[in-house]
Amino acid sequence: MQDALTIRSCSPIALTLFAMGPFQDKPFHLDFTNKTGESCNFYLLISPNGCGKTALLEAMAALMTLLDHTLSPKPPHARLWSNPEARAQLDLRLAVSMDGKVREILLTLAAGKGNPHEIRSWPGKELQHVQTTEHMHIVWSRTPSGHWKVVRSQDPLVDELLGLVKLEMEKVYEIFGPDSITAPSLLYFDAYRDIPTVTDDAQAISRPPEWFYRPLHHFGLHSDALQWQHSLDNLLVWLTWLDDDRFEEIQTMLNNLVFSGTSKTLESISRQHMTARIAVGGRHHRLDQLSSGEKSIVQLLLRIHLHLTSHSFILIDELDAHLHPKLQHRLYQALKRFIADNPGVTLIITTHSRELIDQYSIDMKVGDAKLRMGGHLIETKEI
Repeated sequence: MQDALTIRSCSPIALTLFAMGPFQDKPFHLDFTNKTGESCNFYLLISPNGCGKTALLEAMAALMTLLDHTLSPKPPHARLWSNPEARAQLDLRLAVSMDGKVREILLTLAAGKGNPHEIRSWPGKELQHVQTTEHMHIVWSRTPSGHWKVVRSQDPLVDELLGLVKLEMEKVYEIFGPDSITAPSLLYFDAYRDIPTVTDDAQAISRPPEWFYRPLHHFGLHSDALQWQHSLDNLLVWLTWLDDDRFEEIQTMLNNLVFSGTSKTLESISRQHMTARIAVGGRHHRLDQLSSGEKSIVQLLLRIHLHLTSHSFILIDELDAHLHPKLQHRLYQALKRFIADNPGVTLIITTHSRELIDQYSIDMKVGDAKLRMGGHLIETKEI
């Protein structure tokens, strides 16, 4: 009897873009590995405005949906693939076990014209450098007529991997922090991390749609965030109803990390008030009445701790957005500790903050046994 596929590790290795965003004239390669070929688990991407940081994160997020069987075979991000020549390639290192054997695989997710996975080749020596022995791919290929089709490596392991992801998509997140779900996931936080006012009146105890595992969760400024079922209020009400201590863990974390040193506290949710309430002195207000910086951190911390799998990539665009330097530093240190404590999680961030860039440079020089830190400065000559 064939043993079920088990994913032992999953980490990003490289990302390549061509003819999308500012990278129009030549392929742009982003390497997530260190000198020994290991994947960095804490990565900083910086550049002047308009040099492609967001395009890189968006492409990486879009390519992860190749693992989602519920989506049609075409890139979901029309703007990035608007150029008929556009191609993007995300390379992941997977260690899997099946039939009693461990296999070290470089899995390429790609989309674009022709054979988009060939804009970054992986000869034998390069495969060995990133500690893999096999190369497989899953791609959206755009035909000359403009149609899209899925092309996959003809190896049973690819089918087993997609079957595992499909099975895991029936599961819900059950713990605070990285879940026992082993399929890879990507949490993408764009720069617009607002908590908008809920516009409908459908307040009820309902399981949030985001509560199911998905290969990609994109959190930011979307119209569905105005609906009760997608709101953070509903998420917190749902946690209270589950009564498994996750709400109390969230409450403690937010009060210690976000509201420490202020007069604000996140209160417990009661049957009388089916929304999250922030106590300020003798008054109360809603989550959407927090400051922009507070809303950004609440959104980040809630979603990160409640939607992770054992092998997750967290992408945060403009980590410093709306944050006072003190809050920037507090969030940065909290994320650094989180990654150090969870070896299966990878964090990739962008920032314009001089304070964070300087601190990151110091941390890279000092070193940490649990952190593999790396980064890239996009220079004008690369575009």
